[in-house]
Amino acid sequence: MDRMNPQLARERGNIEQRLADQGIRYGSQAYASAMDDYNRQSNDARFGAISQAGSEQQRMMDMAAQRAGFQNQAQQQTYDQAMGRGSFANQAAGQQFQQNAALGTFENAGLAQQLQQEQAGFNAQNAQRSQYMGEQYAQRNQPLNEITALMSGSQVKDPNFNAGGSGAQIPTTDYAGIVNQNFQNQMGIYGSQMQNWNSTMGGLLGLGGKLGGAAIMSDRRVKKDVDRIGTVFAASVDGERKKLPIYEWEYKNGDGERRVGPMAQDVEKIDRGAVTERQGVKHIYPERVMGSILRAA
Repeated sequence: MDRMNPQLARERGNIEQRLADQGIRYGSQAYASAMDDYNRQSNDARFGAISQAGSEQQRMMDMAAQRAGFQNQAQQQTYDQAMGRGSFANQAAGQQFQQNAALGTFENAGLAQQLQQEQAGFNAQNAQRSQYMGEQYAQRNQPLNEITALMSGSQVKDPNFNAGGSGAQIPTTDYAGIVNQNFQNQMGIYGSQMQNWNSTMGGLLGLGGKLGGAAIMSDRRVKKDVDRIGTVFAASVDGERKKLPIYEWEYKNGDGERRVGPMAQDVEKIDRGAVTERQGVKHIYPERVMGSILRAA
């Protein structure tokens, strides 16, 4: 307006001077018609400037809002990644503690079994010694028994001593118990690994929900050092049970951090609605992946 108003004022003066030179007087029909045309043109120019200024202001506001939204998403993603690393470290420490506890229990069981074996051996030695003493007493008393029988005319008695001992037995090694305990330890480790896997996948695929349904860049072409780490069952498509590969990778233009998740190209084969393309790069909607692809078939 600051640049346009002086120009409009000069044009108005020029029109008024031209009408005066032509002999057209102020207040006449020709004068009013000429000034009406000028007023329409000047109003159109002013409205055009106002409209253009409003569009520019809206564009600048949209750009500022996009920058703020991107910064908020980046901060939220950084926070979630830090939380994921902390949870993973806690789970790893808990798993290590469980393994150490299982090993300690196994060692205690082995020590207890060894103590029982030593106790059984000690009891067997005592039984053998008692049996030996019984035999010695019998051999000593037998001559006295025979002399007493001859002097009294009674029947000679047979010697009576315990020849069988106490019957204590040394227990064998509990091999079946050891195998069973090892199986239980392996099952515990497997369960802990599955829990870690589910927690990691739930955190990564749930990131889209925290960002208000935003799409995540997951195009294979923007990733490098891709390693396949597993497969999850997906929903049935046309009666056929699909499988969704899961990979570990890092972005080509990223910060070097390793990430876990599916490829947009694989998701697109199962559910095209879960994939969108922005500026030639494929993105996935994590909420759609969790809802339609990973649901129970």
